[in-house]
Amino acid sequence: MPAVPIIVIAASAALTAASMAKQNSASKKAAKLATDTATYNANIDIAQANQLDLDTNANIRSARAEDKVYISRQKTAYAAAGVLSSGSPLAVEATTVGRFEQRIQQEYSNSQLKQQQLHGAAAQGILYGEAQASAIKTQNDAAMLAGGARLLSTFAGAYNSGMFSSAGGGGSMPSLGWQQAG
Repeated sequence: MPAVPIIVIAASAALTAASMAKQNSASKKAAKLATDTATYNANIDIAQANQLDLDTNANIRSARAEDKVYISRQKTAYAAAGVLSSGSPLAVEATTVGRFEQRIQQEYSNSQLKQQQLHGAAAQGILYGEAQASAIKTQNDAAMLAGGARLLSTFAGAYNSGMFSSAGGGGSMPSLGWQQAG
């Protein structure tokens, strides 16, 4: 039995196994990176949504305080002019207060919509990351199967050539009930 072909077959098998191990490790790292990145990005979206909520509530409190000051000044100006707070002045005051509140409610509504979009983007990002990780794992599984098939093919070829027989002649594969491609 020639020593060189055995060395070549052993080296080929060892390189294939090492390549498979590196591929498997790289795929696991890539899948983890995909999910970690998606989680990180989702956390940023959620943090932005939470900050938007805090900012909106602070802006609303500030706007209401400013509106109260404005209405108080308006009442003071009417009183200084000797106008009663009834009839047209009251209607103006009510309209002004209504417009202020409408503006505040619109700001709140816009903020709620943006927050929902950010939370939706976070959820979608996580799903996308999980899908990427799943695809990477599937590709890795296929690569591992292909590598295993290459290893089996290498050993089957060596066995069929008789490399493992003590007489050195060509061996034959035991029948497993499969037909070999001709």
